[in-house]
Amino acid sequence: PRPRPRLRNGRRRRGLGRAFSEHVHRAYEPDLFGTLFGATPELLRFRRALGYALVRVGASRGARTGELAAVMIRPVSERAHELCASLRADLARDLPLQLALREADDGLPLDPDLEAAFVHELPPPAPLTDDAVEAGVRGYAYGPRTYESAAVLIRKYVESNAEHLAAIDATSREVIVARVLDRAAWRAATVSASLTSVPAAMRALRSAVRALVEASRGGER
Repeated sequence: PRPRPRLRNGRRRRGLGRAFSEHVHRAYEPDLFGTLFGATPELLRFRRALGYALVRVGASRGARTGELAAVMIRPVSERAHELCASLRADLARDLPLQLALREADDGLPLDPDLEAAFVHELPPPAPLTDDAVEAGVRGYAYGPRTYESAAVLIRKYVESNAEHLAAIDATSREVIVARVLDRAAWRAATVSASLTSVPAAMRALRSAVRALVEASRGGER
């Protein structure tokens, strides 16, 4: 089957996108509605006008559009509003470093209009509590969480446990210093750690953070 076409600007301006979205909102009663799309300032404004709020920006660009992925939700229930507020506070805390890493990896500055659209009306940043740092670091070290999604928390953990870097191997130290402390691009971190590829550097960083966690806990997981 052919791929479904995206709704183009002219159709959105004639109100078809809004009418379709509002029909969906009326037809269902979930806790929240969610959407994932390649971010542009126009699409972010369009979704905000329908009651959606940005809660996450993807770490990589879409293969087809080259746009950063945006996750937005439209909360309905009380618990969904609480979740949305929590996620947006996390986003306000994490987004500046995430965008800096994205610029380093791309080698190009982010479009100013898109950056302004990302940070539009974000709340005060969530605090860096010990529990949040521990959960974020363990979610990355022992789980599927991406580095970029926990970069602020991992950086705080590494800075707080710098004395344990001497207990891990040289490659692990180099990749942590390059990507986490120096905020270098993945390509630069690969070279700094004498690794063979960016995927190898990504795997090495997860292993390195896990090794640092275990060193800081005396070998306990």
